[in-house]
Amino acid sequence: MRCSFFLALLLALTATHADDFGKKRFIGHSWDLLWVNTQDLVRNQEALEKLPLEGISISIYAKDAEGKQINLRTAMTAPPWERSWFEEEISRVKQISSGNLKHNLICTFWAPRKRLAWNDDTAWANAAHNMAIAAWIAREGGAKGLLIDPEDYPKSEQYTLLPEDGAYEETAALARQRGAQMMQAMAAEYPDITLLAFWFFSMNRTLYQRKVDLADYAHSRDILWPHFLNGFLDAIPPGAIMVDATEHGYQFKAADMDFYLSAWEIAKCAPMLVAPENRAKYRNQVQAGFGLYLDMYTNDEKSFWYFGPLNGSRLNHLRSNFTQASRASDQYCWVYGEKFRWIKWDWKFKDRDAPTWEDQLPGFERTLALIADPDRVCRQIVDEGLAQGTLVNLVTNPDCSPLIKGELKDAAADWTAGNLPEGWSFWRYDEKQGSFGFDTTKGLGDNYSARATGVSNGCFIVRTPVTPGNTYIIEGYSAGEGSPSLRARWQKEGKWVVPNKDVIVSFDKSKDSSVWRRAIGFVDVPPEADSLILLMGTNLAPNQTAWFDKPGIYHLP
Repeated sequence: MRCSFFLALLLALTATHADDFGKKRFIGHSWDLLWVNTQDLVRNQEALEKLPLEGISISIYAKDAEGKQINLRTAMTAPPWERSWFEEEISRVKQISSGNLKHNLICTFWAPRKRLAWNDDTAWANAAHNMAIAAWIAREGGAKGLLIDPEDYPKSEQYTLLPEDGAYEETAALARQRGAQMMQAMAAEYPDITLLAFWFFSMNRTLYQRKVDLADYAHSRDILWPHFLNGFLDAIPPGAIMVDATEHGYQFKAADMDFYLSAWEIAKCAPMLVAPENRAKYRNQVQAGFGLYLDMYTNDEKSFWYFGPLNGSRLNHLRSNFTQASRASDQYCWVYGEKFRWIKWDWKFKDRDAPTWEDQLPGFERTLALIADPDRVCRQIVDEGLAQGTLVNLVTNPDCSPLIKGELKDAAADWTAGNLPEGWSFWRYDEKQGSFGFDTTKGLGDNYSARATGVSNGCFIVRTPVTPGNTYIIEGYSAGEGSPSLRARWQKEGKWVVPNKDVIVSFDKSKDSSVWRRAIGFVDVPPEADSLILLMGTNLAPNQTAWFDKPGIYHLP
């Protein structure tokens, strides 16, 4: 019931950001990316572009007129910056953004090293000026926007009400004013900017979880942050996006549906902290995302930051959590790590040559790629595996060859073999509607296939035993009319189980009915199942016909 409830909530969430839903992106962030400069990134660009990432965090280091180093960590409190200081940085950001990494984000830090008085116009004008420079660097360099880290590393308590601030109501109004001031400055430089934050309103999630009035919690930590963000919403231009990519995701568990719950809270509960006049903007321009912490899957079990094996493997645990995070997000997840490296850099950090994440978690990069772009990666794995003879199709008679007339074994009572070959059967909702049959004149690479005519609700069926916790790639081909579908369902000892864990994969689109269209994806076998049932579904009008061929089920080691 809990799982079905949250899946229903997820369907409701997808309607909010329908334009972007479906394309999910992983952004790389880490200690090594924080340490390197743009020169290092350019030198190592080829290696970085091989990672299954759509963008990385970029730290900007430059020199002022006196030759002193400056970086964006000090934007809130540094003296006003000059654009000319960053020209070389912009040229390198352009280079880094010219290839596969199209969603790069410039790192910014929003907890000032020295607290800014909320009524200090000069200090806030300076902070707005410097953050505008950061937005300008992002736009001119072809980056997608800014990475916003509001964590209070310097312990300046900028967003907590302090005695020197005065009354809560007045300070809250000032915080909102300053938020608008900052957004106006950034948007003037980059109107369609993406602002991805480790926390936006999710920093105060306990407040919207409890449905409280902010004024009743005037002395809570970071209580001024939601007021500051309301200022962001006051001034946000129509083309800009704010991503609440909550760092709370570090410890979320897919088994508990934590990512779905958090996405629902960000979409449906967090607006309690939003001014009524800004809620339409919030619905349209604030997305849900997650921070994902790689060290959880490599740390010793004594660590507080630890996830153990799932079905015998910590990589399986990562795949489970990252998959749900990606599905629950509107678009972005950022992947953070500390102890290891994304790539083998061409220089050593602190005289240490640390392993990569792939070294520590063999298969990590393929797993991340599979989650981010399952269609492309599944095609690559199957096509290369079959060509090299390293992949075995577990489907009996995928060619639909007429070797032996099929006798249905261990099947559901309403499945019918009819005249289909060994290993194939069919089902239809209305036994009198349309027809199923074996075609000896049309096939993919031969003259054999399964044919359906006029069946609005039915499917061809193949099956194979599977191992719980393992991953399999599924595929099928269809030609003809209608809107076919490929669906993985589950059985245990011949009985249907966990219908809420069905996986549906779409076929390629084509206006040419003679073309064989492919559907391909991957599934993780739930612990409740011992058999995978692959359904090639029909959706035909009375006079329409479709053919199905070459179903595939491949174990992914």
